[in-house]
Amino acid sequence: MKALLVRGPNDFSVVDRPDPVPATGTAILRIHYTGICATDIATIAGQSTVARFPMTPGHEFIAQIEKIEEDSEFRVGDWVTIYPTEGCGTCSACREGHPNHCPDFKVWGVSRDGGAFAERMVVPVKQLLPVPERLRNSAGALIEPTAVAVHALRRARLETGQRVAIIGIGSIGLLIAQAARAGGAAQVTLVDRLPGRRATAEALGFSDFMLASNGNLANELSQAPGGPFDIVFDTVGIPATLEAAIASLRITGYLVALAFPHGDESLTLPYRMFYRKELSLILSRNYARDDFIEATRLLDSGAIASDVMITGSFPLSRFALALDALRQQPADHIKVLINPSIE
Repeated sequence: MKALLVRGPNDFSVVDRPDPVPATGTAILRIHYTGICATDIATIAGQSTVARFPMTPGHEFIAQIEKIEEDSEFRVGDWVTIYPTEGCGTCSACREGHPNHCPDFKVWGVSRDGGAFAERMVVPVKQLLPVPERLRNSAGALIEPTAVAVHALRRARLETGQRVAIIGIGSIGLLIAQAARAGGAAQVTLVDRLPGRRATAEALGFSDFMLASNGNLANELSQAPGGPFDIVFDTVGIPATLEAAIASLRITGYLVALAFPHGDESLTLPYRMFYRKELSLILSRNYARDDFIEATRLLDSGAIASDVMITGSFPLSRFALALDALRQQPADHIKVLINPSIE
């Protein structure tokens, strides 16, 4: 089968890899669409601390079952995605239903080989999740990143009528914005350094957009109309964005940090202001299986505008072009998909 093979940092190509071999309790999936995310970009660049080369990455996708055991609740031809996180099954986190906190958890296409930038992949049946009819197309590839947004909102305990700001409106930031609106947020303010993101925000129905200039973001966001905010989501995770979040939060507000740490660089908080406001710092890591159920519901209901979010689709053979589009034209692209079934 054709698959993307990453041999090392920035050393990748589409090659012939052996077809996946089914084992007891597994299913063979034919991949239809796979999204390129920031984790994939970091993996290919050699910035991931969990990737092990050589490997085929890719973890946000939609597929159909090509082969499965007859006694399964699923059937050949069913449209599915997967919960891509698998824990050890025996530690306290796994026993409590939190495999994303297992010390030894693995994620398909992130920390283990056999990801979805390929024509096929093999996964345990227990990881399969059904996809409703409306999402049996490119929109289904958004289930996984939407689950990231759902998890962040659950961690923040969003309440109806709250005021929300989101710093960094790439795909995850925009998904949080849409999920927050569906969850009853009274105001959603979006902040980004790319002027082109304003048009995307407006296409999604968000009029409160702030361009992060080279000035003092903390001062600008703290004076934003409608502030101070009840919750600020920081998808960037650098000192300037953390400072801006803290400055713009109301007393006893919530700062939710989502940025995946790359490397060993430490981040510091302006503790005096954090303490004075009695703020809560919440970290949101990955997702739980239930987050995929809610993410599927949001997409199926139309609360997430997949047509606006998906800005490009490339065949697997042109993966390098797709990656270049994301790297070189970040203002033009939100979610770029790979389709292994076309040339």
